[in-house]
Amino acid sequence: MTNILIRYGELTLKGQNKKLFITKLIRNIKVKLNYFKDKIEYIKDTKSLIISLNDSNQLDKVLGILKNIFGIYSLSVIEVVNNNEEEILAKTLEIAKNLTPGTFKIEVKRVEKSFKIGSQELKILIASNILTHTNHLKVNVKEPDHLINVVLKKMGTQIFIDRIKGLKGLPVGTSGTALSLLSGGIDSPVASFLSMKRGLTVSYIHFMTPPHTSEKALDKVFKLVEKLQKYNTNDFQFFVCDFSDILTELMHIKNESYRITIMRRMFVKIANIICQQNSFNCLLTGESLGQVASQTIESINTINCVSNLPIIRPLITMDKEEIIDISKSIDTYETSILPFDDVCSMYVPKSPVTKPKIFVAENQEEGLLLNELIKHTINNKIKTYVWKDGELVEKEKS
Repeated sequence: MTNILIRYGELTLKGQNKKLFITKLIRNIKVKLNYFKDKIEYIKDTKSLIISLNDSNQLDKVLGILKNIFGIYSLSVIEVVNNNEEEILAKTLEIAKNLTPGTFKIEVKRVEKSFKIGSQELKILIASNILTHTNHLKVNVKEPDHLINVVLKKMGTQIFIDRIKGLKGLPVGTSGTALSLLSGGIDSPVASFLSMKRGLTVSYIHFMTPPHTSEKALDKVFKLVEKLQKYNTNDFQFFVCDFSDILTELMHIKNESYRITIMRRMFVKIANIICQQNSFNCLLTGESLGQVASQTIESINTINCVSNLPIIRPLITMDKEEIIDISKSIDTYETSILPFDDVCSMYVPKSPVTKPKIFVAENQEEGLLLNELIKHTINNKIKTYVWKDGELVEKEKS
């Protein structure tokens, strides 16, 4: 039996709501590890969880999944023995014999205070036993090559070497639901990832304009949603909106410089309706302040005013290099930079307005059939996909 210790971190600070957060985290873990359900036993604790895996050959796969679940502070592969001096000494020596030559240090934490031997005394006993029965290790308490941790708890003594960093944050689903405006570029997948980190379940909407945008451009967005799924819950939705009819109408705007601003206003209006129909709590975008013309304070304000819901912007203070670094770390960067244009990049005017005014945008929209086309698009031009059996499949219309 192989044991994995999962530490909760931030979740233990949630006071009376702590149980709700931990319950959600465990539920998320079970969903992600559903394939291994017949091989796993879960042992709960107030500040941690132990997963007992009866097939050690699956350890790397299980750890790989756990490292991508928000709400986990850190992980360790542990040995568990009884709170017995002989068993503790035997197991720590067994572990030490398998370490590479170098220096070591013993850390002892005595959560179970009824154990008769004190922490400092137990450290000395373990270290002396290792030094007596090995010749490839020496003690170094300041900068050891190996750190052997011994934690005495009521249910037994946990012994481990490594702490594997988790994603931290909050379990996805504890902060509500969001609809991400996913363009296919670098920024919006990162914004989606960071929103999940604060507990939002993220669904997506992508606006396409066939035949002006290609099937390859849409395939790219599908790949991004699939890559983000490992961080998300499995009950998200992906909406693909054919924006062609509205785009054609927007070409009649008198002031071309307002085209992108008004296009984004239409995106937000449609996204609001989708949120209302599906009880999503907010929108989220990949906007970064001042990065492009449509991301100035004035542009954001002119776009914001058509939304009835909060719009979350996780990247608002980040520069492009910071965003790219996260994109690479979550494996979306190479997909995002594939050379297939989205609707926004293809229809940027030569001189887009950087300080749009709300009343001017409203005047530009007057006389156009935008409300009628939004209704038509919602009813006839949106396909919905859900995650089922490891892939995105189109949802049947009810």
